Amino acid sequence: MKVPFQRTINAVLAASALLAGWWAFRWAGLVLAITLMAFWSILQFNRASRQLRNVADRPKGMVDSVVTLQSKLAHGMLMADVLAISNSLGQRVNERGNDWLWRDSYGNQIVVTFRRGSVERWSATRTDGQNAAQIVTRPAVMQDTVRSTNHASVAAA
Repeated sequence: MKVPFQRTINAVLAASALLAGWWAFRWAGLVLAITLMAFWSILQFNRASRQLRNVADRPKGMVDSVVTLQSKLAHGMLMADVLAISNSLGQRVNERGNDWLWRDSYGNQIVVTFRRGSVERWSATRTDGQNAAQIVTRPAVMQDTVRSTNHASVAAA
């Protein structure tokens, strides 16, 4: 469900609750409707703060598996739903954009684009597990190669 349509439905529901309360019990019904709306708002705030508290314990932009996150994404999902799936806050790709990045320990990454608070599109970049291992070990091999080359050039001089 799109966000502007949700706002319209929420406004209609709030107005109808106020009118029904007034019609049924006058001032007492109006107070009851306002109390119920305040209680519902507190519940929603509590849910959002609990979710943010849960994802704050994890490293920013890191997920267990990008492939799993990609398989669970759907168009129109809210940012709160993506946070619940990823269990991590994403890293913003650019300052003005709505692109958020998540990575996993294998070097895979996914960029999710949000529009008006819901998922518009995403793109994943996956690396092969063997290539990721080669990337990790390559600097050590290159340093050994550089050292042996330097020793050979020093010995030749």
